[in-house]
Amino acid sequence: MSVAAAYHYTYTPEQVTAAFDTLSPTLFSAVTAETTPRMLVTAGVQSSGKTYLLEKSLLPSGRYQNHVRLYLPQYRERHPQYEEMIKIGVLHAYEHTETFVRDLCQKIFERAFREKLNIILECAFDTIQFAALPEYAASAGYQLEVHVVACNYPFAFISGVQRGFKSLEKGELERFVKPSALKSSLGNAHAVLYTLESVARKISGSQIFLYERGLGALQDRILRAHSTYTLDTQHKLSITSTSTPYSYEAYERIFSKSVNGENERNEMVRECHLALSKATQYATQVPDFLFNALYARIIRYVQR
Repeated sequence: MSVAAAYHYTYTPEQVTAAFDTLSPTLFSAVTAETTPRMLVTAGVQSSGKTYLLEKSLLPSGRYQNHVRLYLPQYRERHPQYEEMIKIGVLHAYEHTETFVRDLCQKIFERAFREKLNIILECAFDTIQFAALPEYAASAGYQLEVHVVACNYPFAFISGVQRGFKSLEKGELERFVKPSALKSSLGNAHAVLYTLESVARKISGSQIFLYERGLGALQDRILRAHSTYTLDTQHKLSITSTSTPYSYEAYERIFSKSVNGENERNEMVRECHLALSKATQYATQVPDFLFNALYARIIRYVQR
């Protein structure tokens, strides 16, 4: 049995199974196995914009209808004590359904993978364990289509803050990401992306797309690199591209960028001040670390 500390929320494996059984007809009834199973991966640190890319660009294309999506925020509502949690607030409910929804998504993945169904997976680099998944997928013959959204730490931080307040305003299930968690994710990125690229090179037809997001004009995502990996009958690899070929070094150049320009510094300071104003408005709901983190950004980037 799992317990959420301090609030004593509990659930059992049987309740996870019951939630899975309730979702299964909707998730699996219209999905059929294909000769070559495919895995669509959107990857990037928290708040980079990978979910926005998925929901506003990729899914509307209609190319991924025959896929099982492993995670949706509403899966959290299947927690047996969700109604108690949501009375306290969306941030509280998000935090205390985290373990439950991971267990539920694991069951969804296990069935989809066992039946070799196409899968949609979002990766925030929040665990180094994800680095083992691509090889596991390759062993089952999965073809990868990877969309990597790269950004630097300052942008991910302020983007996450803005997303957190939007969730409060709209009553959506989200959270504010701690700076330490963002830095940890950036630290995991190399291992995960290295494995994704390595596996993409082994499964013919796999692709990797790299986008950049950032302050100013880069708020709107820009495609920076793309590679398609093809193996001939002799298993000789050829790499083609619609733009600059993908490489981890290209990702690294983006996330390593610092905020130096006057316009970027002013934008960071302005957005942090606006966020502090909202933090005061939602003072009883936002986590304490947010105030110090925002002040630290202002002190760092203010023009003197």
